[in-house]
Amino acid sequence: MRFTETVVDGLYVNFIDMTLPHHVGAETLVFHHGVGANNELWSQWLSVLAPHYKIARFDMRGFGRSATAVKQDGWSLESLAQDVLQVADSVGAADFHLIGESIGGTIALATALKAPGRVRTLTMSNAAFRGGAVQNVTQWQTLLRNEGTLAWSIEMMAARFHPGALSDEQWQWFEQQQANHPIESIVIARDILVGADLGPRLQDVLIPVLLMHGDGSPFVPVPQMVELRDKLPNAELHIFGHAKHGLPYSHAIPCAETLLRFLHRNKA
Repeated sequence: MRFTETVVDGLYVNFIDMTLPHHVGAETLVFHHGVGANNELWSQWLSVLAPHYKIARFDMRGFGRSATAVKQDGWSLESLAQDVLQVADSVGAADFHLIGESIGGTIALATALKAPGRVRTLTMSNAAFRGGAVQNVTQWQTLLRNEGTLAWSIEMMAARFHPGALSDEQWQWFEQQQANHPIESIVIARDILVGADLGPRLQDVLIPVLLMHGDGSPFVPVPQMVELRDKLPNAELHIFGHAKHGLPYSHAIPCAETLLRFLHRNKA
């Protein structure tokens, strides 16, 4: 087993290699969380995936342990995609499987378009390809400025999870870590997401794509995910029942098992 923690251009990265001895030349999975989360979002996925794949997780610029990683010339979808490639470089992954949720999925899609020779497969969970279709985010800035991140986090929890979807401990952890992110990072990321439109380039994404989505996200309607599947040349869509926008956390094991089957079906 190998576990390392590094900081790359201000980005916190952790890398785990728990692959079994017979998995010679195991491939790497790179995980990208969304607004309001951090790399620990994916922790429950490790038990399913770590015996088979090396795993790199990182805190997105401006969030978690990358909260102070600001760019003097500003952020953009392009620069956030470049962050993903820097993370992959830092763990020695010339090519890799990329998994992103929410804005992390949008950034993952942008990364696949930016570096098609490096991304082997793409997985997007509760993620939009056209930010203008994302709903219920315009009021964030007013709530954050007037009442602070804890009030925003409390409101977001109801949008992410059905009552009873998490244990009390899970709920408290997510609510608290979500409240710890800087207001500016939340607002900047929201603006980048809303301004994104990767629709005209979807036909260029030729790699296998897995789309996972909850049936009740208040931000990304199910029809938008169906449209994304239909516009991609090689995509499959899995809808999870009784799930909102926090799908990768509330349904971690079923999502990880779905991903593992997808990766096994699409071995090179």
